[in-house]
Amino acid sequence: MKIFSLVMMALLAGVLLSGCSSSSEDSATAETAAKETTPPPAPAGKGAPAPDFTLARLDGSELQLSSLKGKAVIIDFWDTWCPPCIKAMPHLQELSVEYAGELVVVGVALGREGQEKVQAFTDKNGITFDVVMFNNDPNLITAFGGIQSIPTTFLVDGNGIIREKWVGGFGKAEYERAVKEVLGS
Repeated sequence: MKIFSLVMMALLAGVLLSGCSSSSEDSATAETAAKETTPPPAPAGKGAPAPDFTLARLDGSELQLSSLKGKAVIIDFWDTWCPPCIKAMPHLQELSVEYAGELVVVGVALGREGQEKVQAFTDKNGITFDVVMFNNDPNLITAFGGIQSIPTTFLVDGNGIIREKWVGGFGKAEYERAVKEVLGS
């Protein structure tokens, strides 16, 4: 029985450390939708320009990534049901406050449980940075290099170039190290 408990704990730790992945049904739907739309641009990676997007904020206004040029931007793909996403949120919130004016944090909520749940989560957790709702456009996911699990987080410099990509939730020190590097350059 003790071995079974250890195996189960190891499996749970692996899931929590690796991030949350979408179900195969969600992946199949995204793949089908991608095939039915126009071909997306080549995926962006570290050192490439961040793909531009326009998504709706929780208040209904729109946020366009290119409008943030000149500032460092953290783009975090997340959702309310994902434990590593929830663990990373306070760190991103702290960074958004500590580096206000130099850094903008944008949370792209997948919203599997709906916009109301996302709004309730941000209210309950004191999230003040911009949260936008993912619009189920598979081209956006492809443009960011294919997001296989969440959270997937990107750091974009003031020139719109992707400087860092994290898959899974990380501590504040890891995010802050990269932010300081980008702000210092």
